[in-house]
Amino acid sequence: MKIFTITLFLGTFVFAQTSFVLTKFKSVYPLVKIHTQKVPAEYKQKIMKILTTYTKELGINTQGYSQRAMTIVIDRIAVGKKLVLRIKLVVGEDVQRLDDGEEVFALTYEKGDISEIENMDEDIIDTVEYLLEDFKDQYTEDNEE
Repeated sequence: MKIFTITLFLGTFVFAQTSFVLTKFKSVYPLVKIHTQKVPAEYKQKIMKILTTYTKELGINTQGYSQRAMTIVIDRIAVGKKLVLRIKLVVGEDVQRLDDGEEVFALTYEKGDISEIENMDEDIIDTVEYLLEDFKDQYTEDNEE
């Protein structure tokens, strides 16, 4: 019986894109956080445009304030003189714990990529689009009716 349960559990993750469940979002508050001076400030606006384009495609409202934040986070990882960035797509929101009913802030989705940046324009934008495409695919799959 243990082997069957473990096999069933692992089989679920083989076919899922991530361990997160992306049921319909009514709205999100889009954010871009760049935690390095190596990435020029103008990338914040470029990435925000891409983020809002994807959310619009999915029918997710980004107008006004939402308790659910969808954030692109960029930080630098020190690897000699090379520019290596970690770029993550994170969704965080207030959730209620089942055991004590307390409301806490939790990350309900996270996917990231680490890469050496050779051409800033191409590499950063490509990585952001890759992360958003994965999110879009899973969001679409999780919300099929």
